[in-house]
Amino acid sequence: MSLVRFGDHAFDVKLIAFDKDGTLFDFSASWRPKFLAATERLLMHLPNGADVRSALYGTLGYDPASGSFDGYAPFAIATSEAVTFAATTVLFQQTAPRLNWDACEQLVREEFAPMFADRHDLEPVTDLVRLFSALHESEVEIAVITNDDSGPTEAALAHFDILRFVGFISCGDGPYRHKPAPDALLAASERLGVPLERTAMVGDSVTDLRMARAAGVGLRVGALSGVGSRAELAPSADVILGSVAEIGVDSTVLDERPPGPARSSGPPGPE
Repeated sequence: MSLVRFGDHAFDVKLIAFDKDGTLFDFSASWRPKFLAATERLLMHLPNGADVRSALYGTLGYDPASGSFDGYAPFAIATSEAVTFAATTVLFQQTAPRLNWDACEQLVREEFAPMFADRHDLEPVTDLVRLFSALHESEVEIAVITNDDSGPTEAALAHFDILRFVGFISCGDGPYRHKPAPDALLAASERLGVPLERTAMVGDSVTDLRMARAAGVGLRVGALSGVGSRAELAPSADVILGSVAEIGVDSTVLDERPPGPARSSGPPGPE
């Protein structure tokens, strides 16, 4: 087996759990164009579109001045169904003349929510086939844990030819509690037979790292390719990377030994 490098930090890992959007795929490049286009399609049907636009941006967590998404807001971390509900609530509260709830929900599902189904135009942050193949060849198990729905998630992983490397997938419409609850990480560890101390979690949001801490994994890795800033991620991360492109398999081969406490190249990071 081999050490895996997370930037300059080497870790004796047997399972890496990845978040999807913002971690495997650049969040802004993948979602900003779709979000803006879906918003404008929705507003075409409303007489007070400007007012609704402002409320929708504020509720879902988009800052038009910076073109960035709030890492604590629904669009960045909630399930697609939760985002749909939030958008419907905005329409119900803000449209003038006021529309009833059913009309608001129908508009959101017809004009806004369809963007969640198409995942072929996501932007990978690196050559994911090369990364996942290297981990697979080094006998490192791979999990994907996301609040996205299972259909689009599996379609995206298959489209980018990495589904074949993934041994465990947990999605927002699955049986486990959503992040930051640790359930999916605990299930991945049990399903794949890897102790949590030999597991790393890689994510772009504080929610990902809170899940990792709650589960007690051996290494919490923040990625700056999504919604979280370095200042936001640092208190909960052992390591912060620009993206998963900085993950690689070290040429150093470890002696065979039974699973034990995680071993890394340096002291643990801040709690």
